[in-house]
Amino acid sequence: MDQHKSQFLEFPDGFFAEVVLNDGSKLVEAEGVVRQIEENLRKQGAELDVIVRAHWTVKGVGDPPYGNQVGRWRIPVVLAAGAATQEVEVDVLYDVVLDLKQKIAGKGLDETSAIKEVVKEYLEMELSRGGESYWDPIRDRKQEINGSALSYLFMHTPVAESLGIQR
Repeated sequence: MDQHKSQFLEFPDGFFAEVVLNDGSKLVEAEGVVRQIEENLRKQGAELDVIVRAHWTVKGVGDPPYGNQVGRWRIPVVLAAGAATQEVEVDVLYDVVLDLKQKIAGKGLDETSAIKEVVKEYLEMELSRGGESYWDPIRDRKQEINGSALSYLFMHTPVAESLGIQR
């Protein structure tokens, strides 16, 4: 369990727990333990609202484009959480691809590397969110980067600077 990302809160009508595991292969086991605790608390008249999730990191970003969807580049990504891995796909809308191409033009940057860096940074940002707004890549294996997401990414992460793009 990741003690820094996990949280346990007490409210007048019950408890909230966010249990974050470093190893995604232990999710099923942890969920079983949590269900037992929920049942015990319910018998005592207390409610437990709980989230059990893994701390995923980006292990590898595949080369674009992948797939034949019109208007987007589908990029395969492998996430890791301890011994567990999860494959996800990120659709980068073609408007974003064109915008990135324009921003890196003349800077000597490789287009594929720039797209992969944006995808990696975007997923790391999404995976950093906890609580009720966390992204579970096991249940939802797809993400999309549109123009708004790219703008937000450029304003709130160092990816623009690492690509040499002015904010």
